[in-house]
Amino acid sequence: MTKSIAALGATTALMVAGLAFVAVLPASALPVNHLVFVSAPATSGTAGTGLPNFTVQVDGSDNNVATTGLSDVIQLTSNCTLAGAPVQATANGSGLATFSSVTITTATSCTLTASDVTTSGVTAVVSAPIAVVAATANKIAYTSGPPTSGVLSVPLTAFKVSVEDTYGNVITTGTGAGDTITLTSACTLAGTDTAIAAAGVATFGNVYFTAGTSCTLTATDGGFTVTSPLIDLVSNTPTKLGFTIEPPATAAAGTVLPTFVVTVEASNGAALQGGVSASDVIVLTSACVLTGTTSVTAVNDAATFSAVSIKTGSNCQLIATDTTRTLATATSNVVALTAGTATQVVFTVVPPVSETTAGTTLTSFSAAVKDANGNVVNTGIGSADTITITSPCTLGGTTSVVAVAGVATFSALNIGVTGACVLTATDATRTLTPATHTTNVGATQAALVIRTTKGFAGTPLNLSTSGGSGTGAVTFTLAAGSSAKCVLTGTSLRAAKAGTCVVTATKAGDTAYIVASSTATTVTFIMPYKIYRVVGAVFVGRTRTVTFVGSGFYGDPRVLSNVGGVVARVMRDTGVHLVVRVSVRPGVHVGIHGFTVILGNGKRAAVRYNLR
Repeated sequence: MTKSIAALGATTALMVAGLAFVAVLPASALPVNHLVFVSAPATSGTAGTGLPNFTVQVDGSDNNVATTGLSDVIQLTSNCTLAGAPVQATANGSGLATFSSVTITTATSCTLTASDVTTSGVTAVVSAPIAVVAATANKIAYTSGPPTSGVLSVPLTAFKVSVEDTYGNVITTGTGAGDTITLTSACTLAGTDTAIAAAGVATFGNVYFTAGTSCTLTATDGGFTVTSPLIDLVSNTPTKLGFTIEPPATAAAGTVLPTFVVTVEASNGAALQGGVSASDVIVLTSACVLTGTTSVTAVNDAATFSAVSIKTGSNCQLIATDTTRTLATATSNVVALTAGTATQVVFTVVPPVSETTAGTTLTSFSAAVKDANGNVVNTGIGSADTITITSPCTLGGTTSVVAVAGVATFSALNIGVTGACVLTATDATRTLTPATHTTNVGATQAALVIRTTKGFAGTPLNLSTSGGSGTGAVTFTLAAGSSAKCVLTGTSLRAAKAGTCVVTATKAGDTAYIVASSTATTVTFIMPYKIYRVVGAVFVGRTRTVTFVGSGFYGDPRVLSNVGGVVARVMRDTGVHLVVRVSVRPGVHVGIHGFTVILGNGKRAAVRYNLR
């Protein structure tokens, strides 16, 4: 019995009817063209353990053994790591290269590629995938280690420990894949310090230190250990503030600064973590004038300022203060403030308030060109403008000065007349809002005082003064604060009801003296003194309380009766009511009698009463 055999180009043993036959297959007359696995590598294996033998054959393009490559050297390579030197085998005389104990040390899906290193242009052959599993657990390792720095009481960045074989392959299945890994340290450790490996990997996401400075973590799995590099630790206790993002080095006045950040920090300057000061309120102050949002509540221990501007100043620094707790303040870098567009002229050193003699040179004063926020325009447009002083009064000397760095200084100006003179500083170069100031030329008068301060409601009061100097006329004006429906006509003041009128007296200036005014003076008006009736009854031999109804009660009134044996004493005085306690001895005749009320100012009034 016979059976056809595919041309393999090698000696093949056939068993036919229990008899052994050796058939010599045909060889290719064509040159070597490609390689084939005659017996393929195993489809599974263990890292570090040799694979069963397998064979590679050199073939021609007709798939028969190529006689031109019978002694070629065949080399194995892999997408995984092969143990030892490059794996090579020399084809025997039949064109077969046999590989024994080929070892793969990478536990994954691997392929082997056989290449002909003797003859170029030969197509290599790639094996089917080989599922390589890890060898026996041999060690543990930090596959993603702990960070090299951290903050006390704040969990470290998550890290992992793997159970591995001697080649570094993770034990994903079987013994070791589900081991429990434990962490220890010479520093004080807290959080979750044990983890069960999943597919050989234990993940630690809640590990932190509560004490220590330079610490290590030692992971243990049975007899296996591994120690991390040093971890530098800082405190997470709020100690001070710091500008982690500074304001800009320069800024235009009144414009919003680019966003900057103030952070709550530990003593070494490290920013806090974990929201320790999440509710702290950080406030900015400065010697310069700040506007916008200068108070911000920290988020994740940092306060972000995005709406702050500097209104006035020059070289400004911002000071950050924690108003929630007592921390060291932080001071920013210097912000050089530049002025905006010129809008106004301002007296930076004002002219004198008064000058005693006309024609005398005024004390030196200055006027500056400023922007809308009040900053001197010390460079660029406006900084060298001509400033001119004008007045309704006669001026002498130097009235126009060219500004230097935005400031014009006047040191040779005089006023030639006596009186209140308004000085106006105007920019002669461009149209800006001018500055004004009043200088009084002449001697100061003696103090002017209003002498009349009391009157009766409904009766005109003629006002008079004392003091003052010179020949100027005295006039009176009502000031704010009156309550008695006051009417002022010339020197006559009238109040429609009890209350107060506030009056100011002014004495005009003359050729020698400047105008003078008194202080705002309160004139008190009371109702005219009068008693209308007695409310309540008075009885012989008894003590009773009655009320005198009237107006204009003043001081400490005394009450006298026109008959003996009657004693009256004022208990309370409201100005319109007197509450009087009256005691009458037995035996006093009943009938209509009279009381006389004597005021503290000596004025008297009488009223009748019925004694029963």
